Amino acid sequence: MPYEKTHGRPRGFAVARIIDLLAAIIALALLWPVLLARAIAGRVTAGRWLETTPALGLDCKLIILLEFAGRAPGRGLAVLLNLLRGDIALGGPRPARIGERGAWIRTAPERFAVRPGLVAPATVRALMGIVAGNEAEADRGFVAGYAASSGIALIARWVFARCVAGPAGATPYFLDILGVTFTNTTMSEAVAWVTSRAREKKRTVAVFANPDCVNIAQSNVAYRRALRRSDRVLADGIGVRIGARILGLRMADNVNGTDLFPELCDASARAGLKLFFLGARPGVADLAAGAMQARCPDLRIVGTMHGYFGESETDTVIERINASGADILLVAMGAPHQELWLSRNEARLRPPVRLGVGGLFDYYSGRIPRAPAWMREAGLEWVWRVRCEPTRLWKRYVVGNPLFLARVLRARLGINRSWAAAAIQAETPAARALAAIRTRRRMRAPEVRDRSLAIGKRALDVAASSAALLALLPVLLVTAIAIRLESPGPVIFRQQRVGRDGAPFTMFKFRSMFVDAEARKATLLASNEMEGGVIFKMKHDPRVTRVGRLIRRTSIDELPQLLNVLSGDMSLVGPRPPLPSEVALYSPKDRGRLGAAPGITCIWQVSGRSSIPFPQQVEMDLDYIHRQSLVEDVRLLLKTVPALVRGRGAY
Repeated sequence: MPYEKTHGRPRGFAVARIIDLLAAIIALALLWPVLLARAIAGRVTAGRWLETTPALGLDCKLIILLEFAGRAPGRGLAVLLNLLRGDIALGGPRPARIGERGAWIRTAPERFAVRPGLVAPATVRALMGIVAGNEAEADRGFVAGYAASSGIALIARWVFARCVAGPAGATPYFLDILGVTFTNTTMSEAVAWVTSRAREKKRTVAVFANPDCVNIAQSNVAYRRALRRSDRVLADGIGVRIGARILGLRMADNVNGTDLFPELCDASARAGLKLFFLGARPGVADLAAGAMQARCPDLRIVGTMHGYFGESETDTVIERINASGADILLVAMGAPHQELWLSRNEARLRPPVRLGVGGLFDYYSGRIPRAPAWMREAGLEWVWRVRCEPTRLWKRYVVGNPLFLARVLRARLGINRSWAAAAIQAETPAARALAAIRTRRRMRAPEVRDRSLAIGKRALDVAASSAALLALLPVLLVTAIAIRLESPGPVIFRQQRVGRDGAPFTMFKFRSMFVDAEARKATLLASNEMEGGVIFKMKHDPRVTRVGRLIRRTSIDELPQLLNVLSGDMSLVGPRPPLPSEVALYSPKDRGRLGAAPGITCIWQVSGRSSIPFPQQVEMDLDYIHRQSLVEDVRLLLKTVPALVRGRGAY
């Protein structure tokens, strides 16, 4: 498809080129020794100075991007030469690959009206967890607002986003910030979870929490209890993201209600789900419903109601909601009122899924404009909100945000390790006693506060797993041959599991089932023999091979997990690693199993294995986590041997 130059140069284009040129000259002058050393390293290791990649630049013309040769760090520094000669700018759309030419000309041809950038708008959005819109929309927004300072501003936002996002690595599935447990998920997964719960008619409460919500939860007992009872608490806003970064945790997407709302409406329309809007000022919910109906004609909105009703009208409101047949109820009364209202009326509401969504109806009704994209990328949406509603919101953000970050910093530095004691002060004596026990247990968690135990446990894992792999090598080889002879397919079964703090990893086992086992599982769910409904187990599972029954009976199928122990993904002793699908069904109490490294054996594995119902398994795992020690690990390892011989509960 030919590119037609229909977009003129934006304002400030020439000045921006001067800024780019000066930045390139300064960077090259400061870094020339590093660049020279890196070029020589590439010549020595790879036999050439540079590597080249063709791409599309200004006016869709071919440019050649430069990289230093070899695998040593600093490959990308050579792109400063592209900046010097004008192939790219400091900030701009991502350099398009040659094969993307037709797609970009169809969807966002205006992106070629400016030079591609060292940093792209979509990159900044990804680092900030902003998933609203796509790359084409981000590029169009950048070009539409282009100015001489756009490149420098984008670089500044990128630096801030990198600081907030933190280093790349595993992202825990749950984040505990000042006593509020957030589900650390992506936008697409959150939308899929809500719609699936609605389709399956499972009673579900999900809420969004920002720093102001966490601050309120420190002193409001009823609100804190409502958050704990929610099936999911989703992180809303840059403040929670910065708080997680201070605590050394990495967040996935910024799953705020305002961005999730249109995605949820689209998904609900596709699934034929019915929505009810409750909250905001009179007329606002109606306007928001009209706007979403215009955006998505197939969306079924079965009712709206403002949130300015008295307690005496609650019965009438609930009757109206229940009579509508809604699958999803969105309550926009603001925190903590919406969570408390949902908690008080939980048993009376019929819609299976209830969401506390704050003030998002105001945005989609047009009553309050949304912050510009560049402010959201810079983490300054709160400034825009204060500007729009200064009287109502100045205290929440100007005072509340620093208070939240100070509390998080105190928790990080250990100045106030007993923040959970705030939950003790206003509750009943029995609740205070229970909270005190939980607080003492948290204080004793070895992975956080007993480094010597963590080091000793890791040393035991490495030494014992290495010795076991060497000693059991003949058994491993014979098992591998037997599996391969009986049925086609790989000898080692690789499966995604959830480890400590929700971090995913790949677990190894000897394959004990036929290769189509996962595809056949859906037809067997009704035959699940495990109480609790979270774990799937059958004593006579038809998917298991003959060799599989033997190695399961003797637990030989678990031996490849010694490699997981050696790599650090698992420990010899610890709760069994669950599947992601199982974790999605966990209650807040069940999530405590993720507080330690998963293991090959633990208390319930030596006490009956699969014959123990899941709730009791959870109790045993939590008991181990709270009192684990090297002596306890050795004791459980010794008890594992006779448990394997007896084979009780192994199938």
